[in-house]
Amino acid sequence: MTLVSIGDQVTEGTYPFHSRFRRTVNFRCRNRLISVVDEEIGDGPLNIVVRDFHRESTCVEAAPLIIGANSVALGSLHFEFTASDYYHSDVTFDDWDPHLFDHNLSVFDEELRTASSSKSLAFLLDEHRIMNFRPGFERALTDQIRRGVHQMRSGHLLDGVRTLRGCGLGLTPSGDDFIAGLLIGLNLLQQLRGQDYRKIADEVFRTAKAGNIFSNSFLDLARRGLLFGRMKDLVLALMHEGEEMVRKSAARLMAIGESSGADLGTGFLLTVRGEMGVS
Repeated sequence: MTLVSIGDQVTEGTYPFHSRFRRTVNFRCRNRLISVVDEEIGDGPLNIVVRDFHRESTCVEAAPLIIGANSVALGSLHFEFTASDYYHSDVTFDDWDPHLFDHNLSVFDEELRTASSSKSLAFLLDEHRIMNFRPGFERALTDQIRRGVHQMRSGHLLDGVRTLRGCGLGLTPSGDDFIAGLLIGLNLLQQLRGQDYRKIADEVFRTAKAGNIFSNSFLDLARRGLLFGRMKDLVLALMHEGEEMVRKSAARLMAIGESSGADLGTGFLLTVRGEMGVS
């Protein structure tokens, strides 16, 4: 196995084992998680990407993750890295074409409506998709999501965040993914409009934060505009690329989880379009 990249938010220290999945091994870093992942998961601010990843040989629960100045140690595994191995998670740009950006947002909207998971939050973009949800529990969740987004659109942003917080199933519920997309959108709007949204983002994060360490890690990074690779690729494609690259980047984002990528993308899209009551 070889180290492919290390996130720019991974700092020196010794971190205890937290959890493992097929492509990921997580270690607790205070209230966040550092993850050793395979190349399919890819780059992230707190990811250590390893080629030929096999979770059985990567971690035993008694082995902590030890990060040195230029080394990673995990049990019997040891990797060296240099400054060139860092993944840089922030997005900055000097110029952009508003017309290209608006067009590409429309392309992304189309991809969310037509190519996302049938039970993603893209029903917020196309009401016909609500028929994909069964009466009962699933429809109750969609009603709660719609209520929270309506609150946001009506100027009650934090009330909407409270309604969406923790709404849904999975490691990062759909409502939390939507809020993360909102936070990423706020960071992009800050650059596009030259306005300071940091106070609003901090308030959204504090309101959304709960007992889910997976969501809390994700939301904290989103609040600070620190993006994982697939989301960063999409933002850069929206800013500078043509339709084909936008569609490819959108597809890679929407491939995350059952609907997590699409839920994140929906929150992001509605925010940068100015529909979340943020002026």
